Amino acid sequence: MIRTLYLLVFTLFYHYSVFSQVITIAEARALPTGATVKVRGIVTNGPELGKIRYLQDGTAGIAAYPGSGSQPGFETAVALGDSIEVTGTTVNFQGLLEITPIMSYSVISSGNVVPSPQPIAVTDLSDDLESRLIQLPCVTFDDAGGNFNSSGTYFLSDFDGNVAEVYLRSGHPLLGTYIPQGPVQLTAIVSSFFGTQLLPRFESDFQAAPCFYFVENPKESELQTGGFKVEWSTNLSASATLRFGNTPNPVTEVQMSGTANDFSYTFSGLQPGTIYWVQVEATHNGEKIYSPITPIATRSLSTGEIKIYFNHPIDESAAGGLIPDGQSAVAAVNETIARINSAQQTIDVAMYNNNRDDLTDALKAAHNRGVRVRYVAADETENYALQPAPPFPVVYGNTIALMHNKFLVIDVDLTANAWVMGGSMNWTNTNIENDYNNTLFIQDQSLARAYEIEFEEMWGSETAQPNPLNQRFGSQKKNNTPHRFIIGGVPVESWFSPSDQVTRRITETIETADQEALFALLTFTKDEQANALVDVFNQDVSIRGLIENTGDVGSEFNYLVSQGIQVQRHVFPGTMHHKYCIVDANTSSEPVLVTGSHNWTFTAETENDENTLIIHDADITTLYKAEFEQRWLENITGVETPADQGIALYPNPATTEIFLNNQEAGVLRVLDVLGRLQFEQNADQPGSIQVSVQHLPAGTYFALFQTDHGFVRVPFQKM
Repeated sequence: MIRTLYLLVFTLFYHYSVFSQVITIAEARALPTGATVKVRGIVTNGPELGKIRYLQDGTAGIAAYPGSGSQPGFETAVALGDSIEVTGTTVNFQGLLEITPIMSYSVISSGNVVPSPQPIAVTDLSDDLESRLIQLPCVTFDDAGGNFNSSGTYFLSDFDGNVAEVYLRSGHPLLGTYIPQGPVQLTAIVSSFFGTQLLPRFESDFQAAPCFYFVENPKESELQTGGFKVEWSTNLSASATLRFGNTPNPVTEVQMSGTANDFSYTFSGLQPGTIYWVQVEATHNGEKIYSPITPIATRSLSTGEIKIYFNHPIDESAAGGLIPDGQSAVAAVNETIARINSAQQTIDVAMYNNNRDDLTDALKAAHNRGVRVRYVAADETENYALQPAPPFPVVYGNTIALMHNKFLVIDVDLTANAWVMGGSMNWTNTNIENDYNNTLFIQDQSLARAYEIEFEEMWGSETAQPNPLNQRFGSQKKNNTPHRFIIGGVPVESWFSPSDQVTRRITETIETADQEALFALLTFTKDEQANALVDVFNQDVSIRGLIENTGDVGSEFNYLVSQGIQVQRHVFPGTMHHKYCIVDANTSSEPVLVTGSHNWTFTAETENDENTLIIHDADITTLYKAEFEQRWLENITGVETPADQGIALYPNPATTEIFLNNQEAGVLRVLDVLGRLQFEQNADQPGSIQVSVQHLPAGTYFALFQTDHGFVRVPFQKM
């Protein structure tokens, strides 16, 4: 009893001694939510944002909200520029870290200089800046020239098209005022409500000035093992300081000589297979702007081997003598297990779902032989192979969307053994054995380091154990990985959703098509890619596509068909789970492949965790084209019998016309034996379709009748 009383007294004394001390705001933010903290800082807003007050010290910012149970009078006593001390409990409210209830507060002094806003780029916005004053140069409101007529969200963008949200609460003094017509320098507090929001306070937070901005942010080229070239430009002549280093906070400076609009600098003497971060500070007439901190990877000394696996056979006649590394589910699984078994130091897995004991057992065996295994799985999906919990740690992520990745990273620190697995295939029996998927294995240390950064953003740490306080999923993630690589002589781009504007990258790839674009997708609901396909189609580019889910809300299927594009609903047994696009394979133009986990949808672009590779290589695009041709051929020939569908075609053989009796509305397409569309005709209602075939040369054809419930193929002879 005495010992218990002693422990209770000691615990209470320890609690009092710790939380009676003032700590920095950064230290308070690092504690688990629910902690009692005492902090000091300068208040950066007044009643224009309501009861809440944001305060900063030299380390960070935090919000203080006088909720239920708070010491009364806080919102009337605390004003802009006050230095205050606040004690209370930290709470996460819809993404915003707040001190509430406020147990006690005191105003130390008033009329202090408010901390200077931190100049940043739109792409730098993140939770790290939460509750701090920031300044964005040269941003333009979408509704420029109107008024802030109602409370809610307003959108602005920089000159590179990066978008941020501004929020005005009800009763805000800016309501009813003029939305700046031209570009402004915006000062605001960074807040959160299911995502990052910017909170301007008064009209002086919008400063119209001659805009000084980066026309081109730092961009890498001429990648070598020992260096690379960086180029950037500003709209006004400026002096520039280039900072670089091998951490995300580069400190080594290179002072560029003179003033100019366009600059370039070539790095040399760097380490191969290593990521460096660069940032430019540009100055014009005393005004400074800062480029995003940009990670760039040197070329590695790895082999650059790229292995391609499909879980179903391809059309080898369309492959030009090339053969993928595997054309079966067994081959894809065996290669995955072989890569896991080859791991010597580390394995990182980000996999949407997993019911495969063989793959999980390989990971367990790797863990048991001393390999560090880390695993990120999707929240609320079927992961039966991870139950009971494996011996290695698992993080379940993205509670508001999908952790939809399917990648594997092995031995990042070993030049000759660093591998990345990507593609569309989940680790489930159905997805591996029945559905249509592709998997790539790439031996490259630079790419592996980029994927490791993405993984650790979800993991929350660089160690063997995750850190929930630092984990980022979905829209919380940053654009913080290198994007361009040379792998075995092949240019490769790597993009992650939703931080990297992947829809834009896919659209730009489609727009390069000169002769042909092919795509195979589970679902397709994004206007940008659909419009790009129509645009190149209208420039005489041949387009064909397969879509599995044509009935999804917002599906682009009917729109593409209405534009005359050959797009088929995939109805052959098994789900079309691919997410690839092939541009100009087997042509004189530059061939490009897009593949990964990213469906062409709004959620993939804005909320899901996804990865995408864009590969500029003739052989690889040819192999994917051969895969597409096999799926296309199956889709137009593998069907149920017409009798089962109550459909009859006559006469057969035909000379001048055919009649097709149909029980529901649909589309009739006539194709030749190679699957090439000859013509199509809509059937708006059940009945009989009369079609002229007089113009067709003699031969064998297929009448493909497609409805919302499937399709039938009826062969006929034209005499």
